[in-house]
This record gives sequence, C-alpha cells and structure tokens, in this order.
Amino acid sequence: MRTTLSIVALLILSSAVLAQGELRTITVNGTGSSSVAPDRASVQMSIIARSATVAAAQEAAATVTAKVLEMTSTLGIDRDRVDTTGSSVRPDYRWNRETEEQELRGYIAQRQMRVDVRDLDKLGALVEGAVEAGVNQVSPPQLDSSKRRDAYREALDAAAKDAQANAAQLAQSLGAKLGDVLQISTLSQPNPPAPMMRMAMAESMESSAPETYNAANLNFDATITAVFELVE
Repeated sequence: MRTTLSIVALLILSSAVLAQGELRTITVNGTGSSSVAPDRASVQMSIIARSATVAAAQEAAATVTAKVLEMTSTLGIDRDRVDTTGSSVRPDYRWNRETEEQELRGYIAQRQMRVDVRDLDKLGALVEGAVEAGVNQVSPPQLDSSKRRDAYREALDAAAKDAQANAAQLAQSLGAKLGDVLQISTLSQPNPPAPMMRMAMAESMESSAPETYNAANLNFDATITAVFELVE
C-alpha cells in the first residue's frame, strides 16, 4: 500500500513538473502617456541681507520677510501657503591683499521662502511683488496639478493596453494565442513638477501690468513590462 501511494505521488509530481516545463511565455514592454493642465505652482525665494552686525542683518532680512507676507496677503494667498524653509547667518569675509589676511566685513543673513499658489493668474503679481519687497532671488515657478495621480494612472492604463497589444501581435506572428498575464511591473515614476517658462510682458516695458506666464500642460509618461502565457 505504501509503495502504491509513493508511485501515485511520484506520477503527480512528474506531471506537475512536465506541465511547468511546457509553459511558454512572452515578455513585452508597453508605454503610455497622458497630459493635464496645471492648477497650482510653487515659487522659491531667497532673501539675502548684509550688515555690520548679526542683529542688523537679521533685522533687514526680517523686514523683507514681513513685506513678502503683507504682499501675499494682499494677493489673497492664504498664510499657510507661505513657509520659511530655511534661515541662516554667516560672517562675511574678504581677502586683504596687503596684509594677506581675511578681514571681517560684516554678516550675511539669509532666508528661504516658498509660496504655494492655487491661482496661476496671481503668479505674475507674486513674482513682481516679491522683487519690489526686496527679495534677491526668485526661482522659476514649479508647475503641478491636483490631478497628478489620476494623470499618471491614465498613463499606466495606456501602457498596459500597449503591452497587451504588443504581446497579441507577437503571439499572432508566432502562430500562438495569448493567454493570461503572469507578471507585470512598472519601470517609471510620476514626473516631477515642471518649471514654468516666463512669457514676455503683455504690453510695453513701461506698462505697470504684471507679467504673464505660460502654463503649458504637464505630461506624464509610464512604461511597464508584462509577461503573458502563450497557449495553443
């Protein structure tokens, strides 16, 4: 009886190994893309103040910061959308060629701020207002969308359909039929926010109208790899 059970188990195991060995697969890639209009932006600013003392440099930087906060409030930007992301103070040295030594000229206070904008029509006024308030550096606005995740999923869906179409075409060329998908993996990540390019003034340089910005669509790309079974 024990011998009979052993033979049956061996036959079942052999059949499973044989079936697994006969499994034919095909591996393909698929790509997809989607686009969405931006509806938000982030603006990075740097405030740099120099003075003879630490206190004076910090006070000068704080004055510009207060002006920026007042300006953003006037534009209707919520206070919780304006953050101070960094603050530092360092000595300001210069090299004296005569004494061949470094001389302390004073101190530099620096602050970094980030403003998140939910109304892109306010970007021009925000950038110009920041410069007028005394901000030293304003980075190009970074575009983004509240529908970023949905747009990337649309790109993934298109990539999956592309992979299936590629696999079906190859299977047909090989005289086989496409079976179930056995494995799928992504080879891409959602695109980061894109910088916004500045447009020319809507009117002449003497105009007091704020600059406008080109809010081009954001593009999202996805690439996947899929393994399909080939059947007779």
